[in-house]
Amino acid sequence: MTRSLARLSRWTAVAVLALGVPGSLAAQDSTVNHLYDKFQATLDFSTVLNNSEARVDGSGGEGTTLNFKDVLGISGSSVQPALGLAWKPGRHTELSVGYQFINQSGSRTWTDSLVIGDNTVFGEIDADTKISSDNANLAFKYAILAKEKYIAGVELGLGAIFFDLQFDATADGCAGPDCGSGSVSIDRKLTVPTGALGVFGQWRLGDRWYLGGDARGIGGKVDRYDVSIFQADVFARYYFSDRWGAGAGWYYNDVTVDVAAKSDSSSDSDLDLGGKVSFNYTSLRIGVIAAF
Repeated sequence: MTRSLARLSRWTAVAVLALGVPGSLAAQDSTVNHLYDKFQATLDFSTVLNNSEARVDGSGGEGTTLNFKDVLGISGSSVQPALGLAWKPGRHTELSVGYQFINQSGSRTWTDSLVIGDNTVFGEIDADTKISSDNANLAFKYAILAKEKYIAGVELGLGAIFFDLQFDATADGCAGPDCGSGSVSIDRKLTVPTGALGVFGQWRLGDRWYLGGDARGIGGKVDRYDVSIFQADVFARYYFSDRWGAGAGWYYNDVTVDVAAKSDSSSDSDLDLGGKVSFNYTSLRIGVIAAF
């Protein structure tokens, strides 16, 4: 945790220095109403507090639920970058895209019995794990209320989570299919489609200060994916000039996906993930904003 905070402090300093590059930046007043900027681009550094878990099922039934932090030894917090771009073609409409990077790794030695797909790992386990769960989002917003001091309306969000689990382990008991070897290497990938309906609001508190938030969710079954989604965020922004600003925010993501096995027996089972994945994390973001 201390290491993550130190890295966040260094990157925050870089972000502040970036804001100071234009020589006249601090001397300018922000007179533009940033609720209606044509374009906005954001670069954030986020401390991701991750409590996600995954279960990889095999042909014989359900596997072991692997909590990333408690079981696999992956840090519960890490500093990750996030990018965003928003386009407002009209006073009431906005289209935005965002990408949150989440790449973590961990090592742990412990005694346990795990079932991961068709592999069993038993005894004293020495494991190295790499997990990627990058999150891409596309949102369409329509402002029912579009005033000079605030906007509020509804939004439709679409996206995807790109999940990759790489697990390499040895065990003194057994490892591998039918405990046939002392080591096992597993690589499972899954692209999770996401979508949600919700509401949003943004308020202009003065010439420079802005506050906003979103909340959205949905549940349902698509093909072999049974998905439950809830996402929310709250953010504050301060604009140093008509073009540049800084922001801080709190983001919450809870996506649970129950994946049925493919009925096509010809599929590549080594790369296909069947089971259940819960993406549950909170991120605290700080970054810079460019408006144009």
